Amino acid sequence: MTNSTNIAILYWADPFGYVPSGIDSFIRGILKFAPPDLSYTVVGATSDPVSRPLGKEVVKEVNGRELRLRPVVTIDPSSSRTRIPMTLRYMHALRREYRQGRLDEFAILDFHRIEPALLFLGEPRPRNLTLHHDNLVSTRSAGSDNMWRFAPWLYDLVERPVLPRMDRVFCVRQSAVDRYLATDERLAGKVMFTPTWMEPDVFNVGDDVESDHAAVCQQLGVASDTALITTVGRIDHQKDPLLLISAFAKVSEQHPRCQLVLIGDGTLRAQVSDKAAETGCSEKVTFMGSQPPEEIARVLRASDIFALSSAYEGMPIALLESLACGLPAVVTDVGEVRRVVEHGVNGMISADRSVDAYAACLGEGIARAEELRGSKCTDAVVPYRPERVLAAIYENHRRQAQRPD
Repeated sequence: MTNSTNIAILYWADPFGYVPSGIDSFIRGILKFAPPDLSYTVVGATSDPVSRPLGKEVVKEVNGRELRLRPVVTIDPSSSRTRIPMTLRYMHALRREYRQGRLDEFAILDFHRIEPALLFLGEPRPRNLTLHHDNLVSTRSAGSDNMWRFAPWLYDLVERPVLPRMDRVFCVRQSAVDRYLATDERLAGKVMFTPTWMEPDVFNVGDDVESDHAAVCQQLGVASDTALITTVGRIDHQKDPLLLISAFAKVSEQHPRCQLVLIGDGTLRAQVSDKAAETGCSEKVTFMGSQPPEEIARVLRASDIFALSSAYEGMPIALLESLACGLPAVVTDVGEVRRVVEHGVNGMISADRSVDAYAACLGEGIARAEELRGSKCTDAVVPYRPERVLAAIYENHRRQAQRPD
């Protein structure tokens, strides 16, 4: 696009696939709502090498804008782990792209993980980093699937030289912002909080909740008066689906007409299936796999409760999307959930991460679903519309584009 600033998003995202990842959703939003004076290319991944082959730029039009993907690695859409960690695979491919001059066209470089930024420490171009967790939490949490958990001190050594060399560091956890500013004076003016957002054109209440509910129940093969509990996200250690299954098994004894719907995929799917069989609730658990946003929104509108049982989070996009559909949420007390969930008003916040505590909240949420749903949920996410949240990111890119070389 002429007269626009070319910006590279450097992360193994596939914005044209349905990879269950909050970071992928974050990046898709940046692309979808970008103003005409900013042109973005994801130097990322392909989850479908046939239609989006490695090394070949893919261009699609969305909302009248051209979205660009240049895949340099392949990624499993189920988020299964590979023998060589994706971080290393991506950094190797990105280093090759850099050495061959294929990143020279970009005026600004944006990172969504800290490790690839190590390759660009001497770069004169503006560089930005978005951190999607408080890494003091994600690298040290029990049950974390972050590989840095084996050597969190090493992550700290990596982080130390990178952050001061970034022009801007966006964090989706306020706790991370506070900690960085308190411990490193070089980061003053660089680090800022940014929330995530939901897309109101996709995630909304809809016209007929009862019809939506009946249609999804029919699709799942359950009675129309079944209470639907839905969760969306990767089936991995961070999301702690084993806690959810254990709690659901207890709740389903008291509420026999309920069904747990898992949207997404991941490394723990087999274990979760086994846990459902072990607890005797297999017939009440449905795995839908990865789904496009429109299908996720349809199921959320039809559901009675959104469940989030995570061990740690930043500001989960799936939670905002569920509330935007008028759906009350039963959550663990992680990340920034208290910005949007008020206990007993539009959802329930578990007192701790034990099975009994989460099951108690889930049971109360089911019993009070009609009371909790609706405008109390949708009003909570009004501040998190994309045009409000993304303005700071776009303005930062404009500022960087105008600075002298």
